[in-house]
Amino acid sequence: MEVNYILKYAIENNASDIHITQNKRSWVRVKGLLKQFDEEMSVSEIDEFIELVIPELLDEYQKMREKKRIEPIDGAFKYMFRRFRINIYLGMDGINLALRLLSDKILTLDELYLPPEVEKFTEIKSGLFLVVGTTGSGKSTTLASMIDKINHSRSENILTVEQPIEYIHTSDKCRIEQIEVGVHVESFEMATVAAMRQNPNIILVGEMRDLETIQNAITLAETGHVVYGTLHAKSVTDTVDRIIDVFPPKQQEQIRIQLAGVLKGVMHQTLVRNKTGVVPLIELLAVDDVTAAMILGKQKSNTIRDHMRGKSSEGNVHIADNAVWHIHNSRLEVENLKNILNPDDFTMVKSIISASVQRSGFYG
Repeated sequence: MEVNYILKYAIENNASDIHITQNKRSWVRVKGLLKQFDEEMSVSEIDEFIELVIPELLDEYQKMREKKRIEPIDGAFKYMFRRFRINIYLGMDGINLALRLLSDKILTLDELYLPPEVEKFTEIKSGLFLVVGTTGSGKSTTLASMIDKINHSRSENILTVEQPIEYIHTSDKCRIEQIEVGVHVESFEMATVAAMRQNPNIILVGEMRDLETIQNAITLAETGHVVYGTLHAKSVTDTVDRIIDVFPPKQQEQIRIQLAGVLKGVMHQTLVRNKTGVVPLIELLAVDDVTAAMILGKQKSNTIRDHMRGKSSEGNVHIADNAVWHIHNSRLEVENLKNILNPDDFTMVKSIISASVQRSGFYG
């Protein structure tokens, strides 16, 4: 089976992901569900695909084939006028390709089914806003939508640093320059250092994954810039500790103080499958003076989450409230959430819905 056949199938069926392993059957994810192909993908077919479609990755790929490189390879390419992100990596069965079909359209926040509170964070004038979650949870898509909203709303100088560039922005009211790590600059660290001399108002850091990049992002936020970034974290309340733990113990208290001063908001995102596709389930923390004091005081996560629930008018969104919002709008059903939410949050969702039914006499 040729890689080209799978790419065409993915485009025609609006797939999100393709997984290819040498001498194994390939998989394609459509509307959240994986489909397996009958035929196996040979090594020579993978070799030919890399050579013809992504020649700029050929040297690194050959080193991997010869076992001279074990670090995964990231890149992007176009096929049939559509853009794909690719990660090439080694596994027990040999060469693997993980491909993501990138959207050729940037959806609005409404089209992504994000609550109206998210839009508030496109209006901040300085500070740090983070979208966190696992790989494949839609973090980059959300931030692309936020940047697009700014682009069509007001005049700013925007710099994005990504690996790879997933969404192409066309300047409207904003000047937008997009930089790809590994193509235009060596690293996120180098790009964020250079950003301090490039006069942006807004910087998007595609992935904050090392001490230097995180430190530079905080410094940029302290110096009056708006910084949007992504981070791998399991919850909103885990995010602060996740950042601080990157630093040596002697620096952690200072970083905590800096972070409490610049952090404007954190949104955790998970994609939940429904009958027609996926819906983002989010929890959004808007950092106010009380929350900043909690961060400084190393408050337990439950304390911060209780404060969030009581301050929804200030831009906070508790995950249970977001779940109920989706249910009321017929995007999710309670059973979709049983294995997604923790028991306490799941119980809260059922309680909110039950109270709603009792008040109205019906549910709908």
